Amino acid sequence: MDYRKLLLDNWGIKMVSLGLSLTLWFYVTSKGKTEMTLTVPLEMRNIPQGMTVVGDVAGSLEVRVQGQERVLGDATIGKKIIGILDLSMTKIGENHVRISPDDIRCPAGVTVSYMSPTDIIVKLEPLIRKIIKLQPVLRGVPAPGYRLTGATVTPPKIMVEGPSGVISTLEGLQTMPIDIKGAQESAAVEPKIDYQGKSVKILDKTIIVQLHIERVNK
Repeated sequence: MDYRKLLLDNWGIKMVSLGLSLTLWFYVTSKGKTEMTLTVPLEMRNIPQGMTVVGDVAGSLEVRVQGQERVLGDATIGKKIIGILDLSMTKIGENHVRISPDDIRCPAGVTVSYMSPTDIIVKLEPLIRKIIKLQPVLRGVPAPGYRLTGATVTPPKIMVEGPSGVISTLEGLQTMPIDIKGAQESAAVEPKIDYQGKSVKILDKTIIVQLHIERVNK
């Protein structure tokens, strides 16, 4: 059999058929596609060991995505698309981190055609530790006939961790007010800490404030 002749016979008709087939394929695959703009979360990952992020960092991105209408019509689609900010190559100080469509995690069949911003500013500082005092703050007075003889903290000093710019000037922290109004007996309390907006972490697992209350002898 002459395959060459078979291939070349009616060459024009075959090319027209191929063109129609491709047109039909493009029509079928593109049918039902749509585009929408979403605000999606931006997650920081791979922060270098011994460093911490300070200051404000963009927590979301605006992205324009394309995909099948049935996929983008999902009410939860915004939760399934996440921007990833890789900080593995950053260093101490101010960093300008570029983010591209490849850094957007999307469901299968969804592509990113636009995003903003594409340049994220991230500032890093060394993460350091320090031992400081914790001062108990009390509110109110014991019941009539009783008095407060003291309040002790265990441990007497606590270990905190945070950005060097914060920790280096931090001399101590206070508890949130502990209410002793109407108290008639001593008590041990696990206090809440007043961080005063400082980005620090207390490393001690358990902190106890022992309140010493005794009856007044008449």
